Amino acid sequence: MRTRTARETGILCAAGVAALALLMIPLEVSPGGIPNTHAWLAILVPLAAVAGLGMVLAFRYLSTHRRAQLELAGSEQYRSLAEEYRRLADLAITAQEHTDLKLGDVAAQLDYLREQNASMQRILSQVE
Repeated sequence: MRTRTARETGILCAAGVAALALLMIPLEVSPGGIPNTHAWLAILVPLAAVAGLGMVLAFRYLSTHRRAQLELAGSEQYRSLAEEYRRLADLAITAQEHTDLKLGDVAAQLDYLREQNASMQRILSQVE
């Protein structure tokens, strides 16, 4: 996961200062000592803005976190598939080598049988 840039941090700080300023305005007492009647509205609007900002930032964090997990899982799956491919390739090479050895043995036996057959043919022709 990446860290915040200076620009993002500045935006967050400015939003926090603006929210704090908006929260402080309605808390001031009017000249007669009577609190402002619109104080609740003036408090709820900045609180809703801060809550909305918090939800947007939480969504961005969660989506970035989820994307990082998916990329990590994808790379782990790729590594496991690559390792499985290497293992299967090694098995295929080993099987090919065994097949070549067996074919060599069969060819040698076939040559021996041909020589034996030729020798029997000669013996039979001499006997006749």
